[in-house]
Amino acid sequence: MDFEAIIMEGTLILKIKGELDQYNADKYRVRFDMKIVSPEVQKVVIDISELSFMDSSGVGFLVGRFRTAKAFAKELVLVCNSNYINKLLSTCGIEKLIKKYTTIEEALS
Repeated sequence: MDFEAIIMEGTLILKIKGELDQYNADKYRVRFDMKIVSPEVQKVVIDISELSFMDSSGVGFLVGRFRTAKAFAKELVLVCNSNYINKLLSTCGIEKLIKKYTTIEEALS
């Protein structure tokens, strides 16, 4: 898994690429949370459009980041346009918990 973090006008954009599995989720959990709780961040956009694989640990990772953001009164949304990942998120019920958009532009508006 590779990720990029950008802060623009109070919005943290986390772009995750590759695989989001147990190994990677454990590896990046603390690093993501430190960025999410930063005082300059009001909104978090997690872009998972370039994920090639995600398992249940990846789903748990997203829910955990949502809870962290919520605990610090920050909005968290997802960007995803992959049929495979969308189906997984829908099956797990994530779409009821976290707003999802198909592009970063939609998520930022």
